[in-house]
Amino acid sequence: MSGKKSNIRMIQKIIDRTPTWLFLIVAMLVMVFCTLMTMSEMGWLPFDMPNWSDLLNMSDSSAPYEPAVQLSGEQTACVHFIDVGQGDSILIQTREQAVLIDAGERDQGPAVCDYLKAAGVQKLDLVIATHPHSDHIGGLADVLAQFSAEEILMPALPDDMVPTTSVFLRLLDAVETQNIPVTAAKPGLSYDLGSGVVLTVLAPVQDYKDLNNYSVVCRLDSGETSFLFTGDAEKAAEADLIAAGGDLRADVLKAGHHGSSTSSSDAFLNAVSPKIVAISCGQNNDYGHPHKEVLASLSQRGIAVYRTDLQGAVTLTTDGTDITVQTGKEAAQ
Repeated sequence: MSGKKSNIRMIQKIIDRTPTWLFLIVAMLVMVFCTLMTMSEMGWLPFDMPNWSDLLNMSDSSAPYEPAVQLSGEQTACVHFIDVGQGDSILIQTREQAVLIDAGERDQGPAVCDYLKAAGVQKLDLVIATHPHSDHIGGLADVLAQFSAEEILMPALPDDMVPTTSVFLRLLDAVETQNIPVTAAKPGLSYDLGSGVVLTVLAPVQDYKDLNNYSVVCRLDSGETSFLFTGDAEKAAEADLIAAGGDLRADVLKAGHHGSSTSSSDAFLNAVSPKIVAISCGQNNDYGHPHKEVLASLSQRGIAVYRTDLQGAVTLTTDGTDITVQTGKEAAQ
């Protein structure tokens, strides 16, 4: 005990002899470093910094993880809405192929990698970067560093809208380093995922002034069941999809823009007529997503709503006729 008291007294003497100005400088440097780390993760810096997971050694690939839902019996496709907080990440699996749509913010990259391993993914046949906002593409570079990808699909942007954020440049560097073929998303582009499952690109349809509306929108069909993935597409893009005259009806809709009232217009919900809506958003997020107007509209239509902020990962499996839903945890009451 006396030894501990001696150590404490020694530490106290060191503190007493340390000038106040030195404490202030150290505190200021820590604040600057933390601010730069946060700005880097948000993609607001022209240069790259290590993320918090790297510093805290949370990205250890040997870390244990729980097995994810996998295909069984007569099931033909499995769609995972991965919980990445305030962002999007969706894994589509058939018995033959695996497709990843987005990977959340940069600090979510290791979590997405762990989830892919838990789902038994060894390689990705297609990666879709819906649009270059950090909450959708931030974690993709980490994913591409661990999983080979046959192709990456992205929206073609006008030169004056191509971002110069560190997050976007980091993704481009990963794509170039691994020599992954890049395909520009165009309506009508179709991918045969095996087991009779087809993924079809529906948008972007027009040119826009907002990156959200450039989101790659795609439809998954498996037998009599269908899923519609909308990225952050807002009401202008939804209206263009309706005007394009394609079949938008789907059993499952991924709510646009994390359930924001900027999306999910009445006309669009009527055109899609979903039975299930999945909303990917973070707990107590700063944007108030999902907005109460959207939730009210879904409730009025009797649509079942599943949310990653309340239920964790949401997994839907289909045999081409029926859809089964499983969640990572029970919804908060």
